[in-house]
Amino acid sequence: MRLLHLGDIHIGVESYGRIDPATGYHTRLQDFARCLERAVDLALEHEVDAVLFAGDAYRTATPSPTHQQVLAGALLRLLHAGLPIVMITGNHDLPVSYGRATSLDIFATFAPEQVKVVRRPELVTLATRSGPLQVACVPWPTRSSVLADEEIAGQADRDIRIWLETRLRAVIDQLAEQVDVAQPAVLLSHLTVMGASFTGSEQMLLGSVDPVVSPGMLANPRFDYVALGHVHRHQNLNPTGRPAVVYCGSLDRIDFGEAKDAKGVCLVTLGEGADPAARAARYDFLAVPARPFVPIELDIAPEAEPTEWLVKQIDGFPIADAVVRLRYRCTDDQERALDLRAVRAALREAHLVAGITRERPADPRRPRVEINEHHDTLDALGRYLDSRPDLTPLREELLVAAREFDEQLTRRDDAG
Repeated sequence: MRLLHLGDIHIGVESYGRIDPATGYHTRLQDFARCLERAVDLALEHEVDAVLFAGDAYRTATPSPTHQQVLAGALLRLLHAGLPIVMITGNHDLPVSYGRATSLDIFATFAPEQVKVVRRPELVTLATRSGPLQVACVPWPTRSSVLADEEIAGQADRDIRIWLETRLRAVIDQLAEQVDVAQPAVLLSHLTVMGASFTGSEQMLLGSVDPVVSPGMLANPRFDYVALGHVHRHQNLNPTGRPAVVYCGSLDRIDFGEAKDAKGVCLVTLGEGADPAARAARYDFLAVPARPFVPIELDIAPEAEPTEWLVKQIDGFPIADAVVRLRYRCTDDQERALDLRAVRAALREAHLVAGITRERPADPRRPRVEINEHHDTLDALGRYLDSRPDLTPLREELLVAAREFDEQLTRRDDAG
């Protein structure tokens, strides 16, 4: 049995791009759509039996019709091929208001026999062309459901987080007990796992009540494979044991924190037989054509002519069609002599120049925060709060308020 494991598509991210005059679409939307189409190509080329989507389809819970069209078109290709799809909700998929439908629910409405959208922990069984597949689903725990629980209402953030983690352990154990070990089974979840290597952008939105689970909590031997979403870097958190506990990573790069990360999907192969040990899963990471991000940091030699020196150094970097950021350090005299127009001309093959800035010694009284027009509201606020320890007690409240404000602006723009 072969499965495609993907997640964190984040359609609608428009950092580090521009409007394409030929189509009217944002170039970053085209980037994410291209990666998603390649993921579908890989599913069809390798003749997978089912698709596991690990959450976070869009940038916000209220995607525009254009963003919905991109995902719908990709899913339609999978449906036409007869593939069953399981989709769990991630933190970006959840509406602000309790009880509202998510942006994923519509797909289960149109194709209930093939698409399962799961918002709460549940064990679902898919009928695939290679036999039944059990999928234990653990979506992102909703903040509203936590606050509505009388048992935990009014408690401190630390107590809420511990309560959530304890509850998640019980839920995962219960789902594992429901599994028929004679049949293939995977755990599909959107969570933060202890020891995971973050790229930066998703870690900034990690709230003080968000649970962090251990790999051992997920690596139950009754599962053949653990498919994770939420962390944007591809990694296996149980590399020497069974089952593999794998983040597939995001489909394209969000910012420069992900510049070195490979982007793609996981092709999972489950063995045959009623013995779980004999069904040991293996997976291959398959790359998609993500947009390159190239950060360039240079110290101009004190004796060098700055413009000529910088242009020569830039020529050694793979900047074609990439998002490029140049930071340089030099003397004050070199700064006055630097021809920035010539430097920018040397970067003309880049898809976008995110900035050309001179690095100066940081103010020791407060850490430097990099915020520019390419960061969205939540990213910028998260970066700022990271530099303000005095605001740590308010961090979660401010991020939630900012998200609600961002959602309201998006809804207003959509209505207009």
